[in-house]
Amino acid sequence: MLDPVANALFTSPLYPTPTIGGIQNNAINTTSSAFNSHQFDIKIDYNISEKDRLFGRYSHAYQENPTINSFQLFGIGYSQAPITNDVVNWTHIFRPSLLNEFRIGTNYVHLNNGTTFDASVGKLGEQLGITGSNGAQLGLLGLNFSGGFASNIGNIEVQQLFPSTVIQVSDGIVITRGRHVLHVGFEAWRDRINIYYSTNSGALGSLGFNGNFTANVTSVDPASGAFNYAANTGAGEADFYLGLVQNYSRGVTNPHPGQSLWGQRSTTFAGYVEDGWRVTSNFTLDLGLRYEAHTPWVEIHDRQANFGLTSGTVELAGQNGNSRALYNGHYGLVDFQPRLGFAWTPAALGNKTVVRGAFTISSYLEGTGTNLRLTMNPPFTPAEFGQNFNNVLLPTDSGGLRTTERGITQPTDPFAGASVRLWNPDFQPSIAKQWNFSVQHQLSNSTTLQVGYVGQYADHLANPMWLIQNILNANGTVSPGLYMAGNPALKSKLSSIRGTFSNAWMDYNALQAVLQKRMSSGLQGQVAYTYSKCMTNSAGYYGTWGNGTQASPGMPYWQNVYDGNSEKGPCFYDEAHNLTSYVLYQLPFGRGKKFGSNLNKVANAVVGGWEVDGILTMHTGFAMTVNNWGDPSGTGAWVTRTNCPSSISYPKTTVSSGGIQWFDPSAFTPVAAGHFGGCSNGKLRGPGLKNFDMGIKKDFSFGESRKLEFRSEFLNLTNTKILGAPTVFTGGTLGQITHSQGERNIQLALKFFF
Repeated sequence: MLDPVANALFTSPLYPTPTIGGIQNNAINTTSSAFNSHQFDIKIDYNISEKDRLFGRYSHAYQENPTINSFQLFGIGYSQAPITNDVVNWTHIFRPSLLNEFRIGTNYVHLNNGTTFDASVGKLGEQLGITGSNGAQLGLLGLNFSGGFASNIGNIEVQQLFPSTVIQVSDGIVITRGRHVLHVGFEAWRDRINIYYSTNSGALGSLGFNGNFTANVTSVDPASGAFNYAANTGAGEADFYLGLVQNYSRGVTNPHPGQSLWGQRSTTFAGYVEDGWRVTSNFTLDLGLRYEAHTPWVEIHDRQANFGLTSGTVELAGQNGNSRALYNGHYGLVDFQPRLGFAWTPAALGNKTVVRGAFTISSYLEGTGTNLRLTMNPPFTPAEFGQNFNNVLLPTDSGGLRTTERGITQPTDPFAGASVRLWNPDFQPSIAKQWNFSVQHQLSNSTTLQVGYVGQYADHLANPMWLIQNILNANGTVSPGLYMAGNPALKSKLSSIRGTFSNAWMDYNALQAVLQKRMSSGLQGQVAYTYSKCMTNSAGYYGTWGNGTQASPGMPYWQNVYDGNSEKGPCFYDEAHNLTSYVLYQLPFGRGKKFGSNLNKVANAVVGGWEVDGILTMHTGFAMTVNNWGDPSGTGAWVTRTNCPSSISYPKTTVSSGGIQWFDPSAFTPVAAGHFGGCSNGKLRGPGLKNFDMGIKKDFSFGESRKLEFRSEFLNLTNTKILGAPTVFTGGTLGQITHSQGERNIQLALKFFF
């Protein structure tokens, strides 16, 4: 029997009718986007005296980028971003060998973006019979399908208001004495953010259907009663027809539209000393030391909460002996950052070769996004809440069968079904070690060749952790998880515990070669090639999402929160080979050129002064991982991987419904109950890139101070296909590429200089 909500949706006049034959890909949504912007700069240079110079700049920009879909149930995108930046710089010369530079500036960005619905859609969710699905919001909540063929309908309405201000002040002294140039100074900057964020679940929220309840059951665990399903035997849209919800969630609705709900502050301060020592005429040594410390984030009115890592105790900022930040600051030896560099020109090689090397340590206090801030926790912020129904025959809870009609209703208990955030008290800034070694040789007066090695190792990288997960024992049984275990009454209410740790790392190594020709005889160009490898144990919280990229996101959470070693794999942006090159050629025709130097003004205006340039970019495919939304381990994992063989085939055949079958989906097989997926991260490779852009430019002179510039740009001149990333989630479209980017784009521009 067809669920009444599904029936109401399909008969709604807002639901599109097929425009072409077939049961898949039979309707078209047209998306139109606009990019509206303006900007201006005001600059002042004032030489106060021979020893004092004052510089000031104020910059303002405004961007507004609306997005409209012809299918109204996808919603309307909005994005506004006023940006201001100002700086004052004062340089004072005490004497020729002693100079001081003071700078103060601010940078302000007010980002306001998200999705909403046209008023004509009304409160469609509740009109269809989905209880509590609108409240004060218009539109249709997200109806999300996986494991089958259908796309999502509706929208969860992720919304963000993000005013951010950075105030920076610095002062530096430069002392020149003999062969030494000494730099000494300090820097400090204050970060201020004032936020409203709906959370990733959105202000409207979503109902999810993944095909579990129409799939074949392969086994039932006798100890836990957990059901396991056969892969690719059910479909999310089939579950929707029956009204059987696999998951639901909703984020935070802003009670004061246009206003932020909370504000956080943090300060970074640093001091440095560096000596540039010209040891000999052909050997220079740079020695430096920097101290940089980051204060923990605090909320301006202490409206944030944390939880004891294992005790589960509710910790409120600034109360009961808790710090305002609710995690520790790190000051001392860890904040000292050495700098070392050298450049050597061996006389034995005719002073045409330069050997360079450098090593440095730097730090950065990163985070895992607004969605994981401690300010998102109750009791100060209404909780993001939801529930998953994994490994069960039917989705039931205390209210009975969880059907589409039951919708989403905010619980009266702030922790009931809540998704809480927990920061490890030892969270600290990331530490990156970087080094390089290169040899550059002058081949001619205008041409050089450089080869080198570049490396970077960073640890203490911010990493999100799915802390509600239980422990899978060697015999396949499951034990309670360790995190917040000391407060079982509270933990049992929660839908998720989203942790923020600094336990991720990355390791990058690359060989590089650069052939460069400086401008001579009207020709300039460069060819750069990189062979590299990047490894990590974390995809990074954001990774890369959407159809506008060739990369595909790894999952932000580990498959097994208790086994970080199994997460080791290539970085999502890892590409083995990368070649970029450009050429700029001033055609030798016209006055002052090799040919036609005596042309009259009319002829010179037509054939003289043309300039042609081109950019060639090529790289191999990015690393990718196949993921499964199921939980065969029975541990409550956020996401799992599949099993797979040691090698994967890439048929790259055309799919009848449209698109390309990039890799063989049958290579990725289901995981047995009581196990995690054995396929490693980064097992796959996506499509590479081959792109050539070309430009043509000519200046038309109107006297000494005026000219008209004509420019034509041909982006993707050869109209070569730039394929998007394939689907990497198990289901009927696994391995398929259904979108591309970068068709040929021709731009013409005129600019008048006066």
